[in-house]
Amino acid sequence: MKLVTMAAVMSFVTKIEGDSGKFYQELADKYPEMEEAFLSFVKQNKKNEKFIKQTYFGVITDTIEACYSFEGLDTDDYEFDTDSGSGSTLANLVNTSLTIEDKIQAFYFRAAELSNSMMADVPRAFKKTAQKREDRKQKLQSILDKA
Repeated sequence: MKLVTMAAVMSFVTKIEGDSGKFYQELADKYPEMEEAFLSFVKQNKKNEKFIKQTYFGVITDTIEACYSFEGLDTDDYEFDTDSGSGSTLANLVNTSLTIEDKIQAFYFRAAELSNSMMADVPRAFKKTAQKREDRKQKLQSILDKA
C-alpha cells in the first residue's frame, strides 16, 4: 500500500511497532532467560510510537496535511513476518528479529528523508527512532552470539 498522507504513515507506525512488539512479547514468553531483553523491546516500541505521534500532533496543521504527501513510501517495502513458530530456535528467531529491525529502521529513515521538506521536528523524530533501532540490533546480535 502506498503511503501518501502523514495520517497513513502514522497508521503504519502503529502497525510496525505493534506487530514487532507482539513478536518480542512472544519471544519473552518462549525464552524466559531472555525475557528482560525482549520485554525492554516491547516497552521501547510503545515509547517509539508515542514519541512519533506526539511529535507529529505537536506541530501539524491542517494546511500541511492537505498539501503534503509521501511520494514513494510503500508499505510493501517494509512488511515483515512475525511468526515465531514452535520449531524455531533462538538463533533463528533472533535472525528474524534482525530482519524486522532492518526493515523498520529503513522505513523510519525513508520517512525522515521524505518528510524533510515538511518540517524539522517530524523527520528528526523519525531519524531518532531509526537510530534507536541500531542499538537494538546490537543487543540482538549479542543475544545471537550467545545462542
